[in-house]
This record gives sequence, structure tokens and C-alpha cells, in this order.
Amino acid sequence: MKKDKKFCIVSHSHWDREWYMSHAKHNFRLVRFMDELIELLETDPEFKTFHLDGQILILEDYLAIRPQMEERIKKLVADGRLKIGPNFILQDEYLISGEANVRNLLVGLKETRKFGQPTMVGYFPDAFGNIGQQPQILRGFGIDNAWFGRGVVPSWYVTPEVEQGGTTKSEIKWQSPDGSEVIAVQFVAWYSNAMEMPTDKEALEGRLNALYERLGCRARTPNLLLLNGCDHQPVQKDLSTVIANAKEMGYDIEQTSLEGYLEAIRPYADTFSTFSGEIEAVNYCGVNNLLCTASSRVYIKQQSYRAEYLLGTIAEPLSVIADNYGIQYDGDMLYYTWKKLLENYPHDSICGCSVDEVHREMETRFTTINDTLDSYIEDIGKKLIGKLCTAEKSIIVANCSPKVTENYVEVTVDYKEGESVPQNPIVLDGEREIFSVFKDMGMVKVYELPDDKFRQIYDVRRFKVRLYGKFDGTSCTVLKIVDGKSSFTSALRHSDKQMENEFVKVDFNANGTFNVTDKKTGKAVNGQNYFVEIGDKGNGYDFIHCGEEHDTLSDHAEITLECAAKDKITYKVVNSLMQQNGEEVKITSLVSLYEGKRNVEVQVSFENTCKNHRIRAAFGWDSTYAKHRSAGQFDVTERNNFADKKYGNPYDFHRAYEFMERVNEEGDGAILALRGNLEYEVSAKTNATELTLLRSVAEMGDWFDFPTEDSQCLRTITASYSVEFYTQGNRESAVENAYAFHKPCLWAFAGNGKGGATQKGVLQMEGNVVVSCVKQSDDGVNIVRFFNPYESAQTVRFDRTVCQTNMAEDSFGETFTETVVKPKQILTVAVK
Repeated sequence: MKKDKKFCIVSHSHWDREWYMSHAKHNFRLVRFMDELIELLETDPEFKTFHLDGQILILEDYLAIRPQMEERIKKLVADGRLKIGPNFILQDEYLISGEANVRNLLVGLKETRKFGQPTMVGYFPDAFGNIGQQPQILRGFGIDNAWFGRGVVPSWYVTPEVEQGGTTKSEIKWQSPDGSEVIAVQFVAWYSNAMEMPTDKEALEGRLNALYERLGCRARTPNLLLLNGCDHQPVQKDLSTVIANAKEMGYDIEQTSLEGYLEAIRPYADTFSTFSGEIEAVNYCGVNNLLCTASSRVYIKQQSYRAEYLLGTIAEPLSVIADNYGIQYDGDMLYYTWKKLLENYPHDSICGCSVDEVHREMETRFTTINDTLDSYIEDIGKKLIGKLCTAEKSIIVANCSPKVTENYVEVTVDYKEGESVPQNPIVLDGEREIFSVFKDMGMVKVYELPDDKFRQIYDVRRFKVRLYGKFDGTSCTVLKIVDGKSSFTSALRHSDKQMENEFVKVDFNANGTFNVTDKKTGKAVNGQNYFVEIGDKGNGYDFIHCGEEHDTLSDHAEITLECAAKDKITYKVVNSLMQQNGEEVKITSLVSLYEGKRNVEVQVSFENTCKNHRIRAAFGWDSTYAKHRSAGQFDVTERNNFADKKYGNPYDFHRAYEFMERVNEEGDGAILALRGNLEYEVSAKTNATELTLLRSVAEMGDWFDFPTEDSQCLRTITASYSVEFYTQGNRESAVENAYAFHKPCLWAFAGNGKGGATQKGVLQMEGNVVVSCVKQSDDGVNIVRFFNPYESAQTVRFDRTVCQTNMAEDSFGETFTETVVKPKQILTVAVK
């Protein structure tokens, strides 16, 4: 009998809000669970404390049905019996943005404090890998610890025989790339290692001895963490008896909280080895690694991208800009929308690995979010037009980034009956012409909902306008539309299956792929955008290949000129790809090159009528350089192209959020920028980059046979991405372009107003950093968050004094107009 260790037992229940049942069905059980838990905590003084899974949303769910229980819950929290927060939900860290990871804590802490003191732990029990910048995010909220289930080694497989030292220990010091550090604990033998402990002393002794053997070989301290709970596990009401019996048998055991366990191991922190960067090796043997959730129900990821883009990149900063003109910042509406968005971000939700009912409800939520944001942005636009525009037909371009931005933006311009329609419209900024292209859409019937009268219906002459210019940071620029003759010429040229501008030349091959040549150096990247198909007998969690692989490399594609305007040339490419059902699918690619831009934009669409297969877009790369880079969650991470042989899986999946990048030995590279397609792979067979467009499977997977017909994705499949080839010395410009493609920050409105207010900006900043958010704090202070994705320090300058704050926005430090941002550092500043 081994009794030289202390058993520290934490009671909990990991509550997936929606997963193998709908939210409503899980919530029904949650209410019953919470009723019993509250009664136990109030009647058994020996049951000391319960950890409510680190997410406050499930408490909101409960109180929506039992509002009369709120005061009893507050008392249990105040007494330390019920541990709540700090997260709003338990997210998938990789499938949402870095900013959304921050908002999960920002919203979670605010909601938790309504009931009492938050439990200040970084809690990631079931995350499918952990992002490298998570320690820096936690530190930004004053949290110095993290708890995770999957990670550096498979927690449930390690035994004394395979113990290998440092990274297999359950306690580590986990560092972000900037050096931020937390104490981190991995849940050895999973977060259910002590569920349903027996009261029978003989059985209990056998269970405790087994836990000693399993956990003791991993522990760096005399304290062993026992986790009494599992997925939707009912609370063990006789746990007090279990502990009393164990003590009688001579075991050193106590019920505690995560904070209590943390304080027990903290004195040993100097003995913990250091682990740096992302913890994504969820299973080092390369199977059941759950990374393929990045490609489950890709349409869900794309809807998520669109919703968060509208909210974080446009609506919030646009509100800050509008507030500068006296249009009140509607923090309540924006906060409501963030909460609604976060509801879709639990790991079993955004991962696409739940039953069909869950994801249908998610689509409804995304529709609610987008409809709210569309209305909100339109309303701000009308108010800005009224304040900034005169009676002359005008376009307002809002730059929602604090950095000067040069890019394209599109807007709809309507002329009502009686308004003079220009015959040769051009756009002026003062007396300076802005590069623009007008497309006449003819007469259109529209309606308005005025603030002061009944709805109005009328006909308008509509133009779609695309313009290109350079615009000051976080400000509005008012442009006027006049009749005139454009002074602009275009460097765009096209011939048979070829297009070029001043920077690059794009040639199409017979199979539909294209080559991009840098005109200055003559270097090229070839074989871009072919398609690969293979069978998939896996599930929502895992791709498992089957059948023969097909591709379009030998296809004779249909290549036609779609449009040739002075600002944009587009070729339409139609490929025929054989599928597992023996039928060919027609894949349409619209491949576009813009005036003044180095990247080639691609829009793909096809109808998926085949089941149990995967389709990817592939991008050729000749170099054998062994590494590539992936952008996501405040970082650009370098990864190996191919896994070690012990990985044991012929496919090595990766996740990216903004872009992935290939490089060669000379410093040249190609960047594939993304909009909601998150899974990629460097093919071990061809060395090409492969981006997953569709993964079609029949079941959810995991612990039971859950058929999920909707995950076959029998629908229209679309994707939008960008390819930029850069040569040595031009990488930073290409990276900036990739971030700009991922979330373009210009937005435009058009109309007539009665104002003509002076144009003024909120803040302008210079520096080679990436802006993550522009928003207001609860106190009405303008907040800007940005990060340095590079390996070298970057200098940032502001046009006014700013004050450094933390991610919680409640601690203010030094003020400055210029600062140096360390490599991989995230900075948050307040503009006062």
C-alpha cells in the first residue's frame, strides 16, 4: 500500500452544452443536475467544494429556468463551495480567432462577477490542442496557471515503462513565444480519473493504489490530482464517505479546489521543466488526434468567419469612429452580439462534431448575429451620411483600422427619381481623383424604413462601385461623385489564358492550374489551384482514408475570360474531378488579378452530391525546405512539413486561421490567405500545400454510433482564398497583404446628407504590427489591441498619447506615443 503521496480530489462535471444531444436536451439534464448539486452543497458540510467546469454560460442556462435559485447560488459562491468561471464557454482555441479567445475571458469574467468571485484558473480540460499564445492571454487577465487534458503527450497512455522525462511530467512551466509563463497541469489519465469512487474499502484501496501507480510516475510533487467527474457526470453524493473511509485506511486525502491544488504544488515550481509554444500533439502516435474537426462541416467555420469579421473588424471599430462624431457607441448591442457569437464557440460546437440538431441551431444563431450586424452597420452608415455628407451624392469610406490602409472597397450607390445621374462618373477626394470602377445595375425597386414615417417603396438607378485608395486610420473619408473624365490608366493586361499587372504575370495551364511569375526577378511559383479527392470513412473527429485518390492534374479544363475591367481581370476555370461514387463534379474557380496588387484571389464553388469523401485545393511548391509557417491566434508559428516516422499516420493535418506560408532555402515564399477554411496539409507525396474544401462523413464519432446525415454536406460548397508569391526581402509586405485579405478593414456607404461635418480620426498608428481590435471598454474608453507576429522587435508610433492597459482593461500603466513591441508580444492600449 503506497501512502507517501497526498491525494487531492476535485469534484466537477464537464458539461458540454450541446454535443451528442441538442442544447435543449442537455439543458434539461443540466437543470436536474444543478438542483441536486445545490441541495448537496447546502446539506452536506463535508462536501467542501465543486468546480462548475470553468464556464459561466451553463449557469446562465440554469438560471434561465430556475431564476429563483440565484441568491442561493451567490451564497454558495461567496462561501467558496461553488467554483465558477472564468470563461464564458470552453472554446476550441484553434478554430476561432485570437481576439475571440480574449473575449471569451473578457465576457466570462464580467458575467461571472455578477454571481461572485471568479475562479482564476486557465481551464481547458477538453480542448483539442492549446494555442501557443494562451499563457500570454491568461497573464493579460492576471491568471498565472493553466489546466489541460490533451497536449504534450497522451495523458491516458503514459505508464512508468514509457516515462521519458521532462515533457511527460504532469506539471510544467508553459511559455508563450513572447516569454509569458504560467504553471500548467495536465490531467493524467483524463479528467475522469477518479469518477465514481467506491465506498467499499477493499475496492477503494485497489482504486487508489492504481491511481498512485498511474499518476505518481508523472508527478513532480507529492500531490496527486484526482478528478471526480466526467462528461455530464452526476455529482457523487457519497464522496464524503469515500474520503472518510480512505482516511481511516491511512491515506492522506482531501477534497479541494483547483486553486487549492495549485497552492500545494506552487512551492515546487522551480523543478518543473519548461515547455514553449503550442500544445497541439494531442496524440503523438498520429491517430484519433481530433485535428480533423477543423474540416468537419466547413460551412460552419465559414459562417463563423463571416460573423466575427462583421463584428470585430467592422462593427466595433466603426462604432468607435461614429462615436467620434457624436453617434453613441451602442455597447449593449455589441456585447449581446459577442455573447451570441461565443455561444457557437464551445469545442463540440464550432468543431462540427456534434449531432445535426446542434449545428442547425448554430446556423440559426449565425443568421441572428449577421442580421443584427447588418442592421447595426447600416444604421451607423445612415447616421454618418447625415452628419458628414452634403446634398451632393457622396461616398463615405470608413477605415476601421488605426493604420493607414491602401486597398479596394465596394459600395452600392443609388440614384432616386429626380436626382441627376452622371454619364461618366468619377470619384473625387477633394480635388484628387480616386481610382474607381462603376457598374450600372439598371433600375432596382427598393424600400426604406424611415425613423419618422411609414415604410417607403420606390425605384432607384443602382451602381456597384469598386474604388481603390489610401485612407487614414480609424476615420471617415468623404468622397464625392461627379461627371468627368478619368485620368487613371491601368497596368492590367490580358491575352489568351494570361493576365498581368505591374507586379506579376499569371499564366493558365491546360489543366486549369495557374503559375505566378514575379516580373522583377523572373522567379515563379507553378501549379497553383488543382483539386484532389479521396474517400473518407472517418467521422466528425477524424479523417480515415479509403478508396482511390483522384486529381485534376490530367484534366483538360474549360478556361474562359469572365471579365476584364480596368481594375480587375477574372478568368473562369471549370475542372472535372472524379469522385468516389464514380461521378465527376464540376468545380468552378474564378481567378482574379487586381490593378496594383500582387496577390491572386480565387473563389471556388461546386455542388457536392457525393458522400464519404474529401476534396482539397492544392498548390504546387518545388522547394524541399523542411518547414512552413501557420498564422493563427496572435502568432505565426513555424512547423515541420512532415511528421516524425513514429507518428504512424500517412496524413499530417494542421490548422491555420489567417494564412499558411511555404518558404524555400533562398527566402522566397508563397502565402495562402484564408477566409474560413482552416485545415491544410503539406502532402508527403507531392510536397504541395493542400487546403481542405470539403470533408463529407456519415457520423459524429466518439463513444456511440451517432448518424449525422447533415455532415455529408450535400450542399453548395464555396471557398475564397488568395495566393501571393514573394521573393527575398518582400515577406513582411506579403504577410501584411495576407492579413488584409483575411479581414479587409475598409467599409463604405453612399448617399446624400444634410451635414458636412469636419472629418477627424480617432487614432492613427504606424508600425509593422497586426491590429486585433478597436473597441470601447465598459467605461467608454477607446481600446486598441495589436500584436507583433515577427521574430524581430517592431517600433510602433501613435499620433497621440496612449496608455498601456491589460486585456482585462482594468489596469493602466505607462503612457507613450512610441513604443517597441517585442517579438510575438500582444499589446493593449487605451486612447484617452
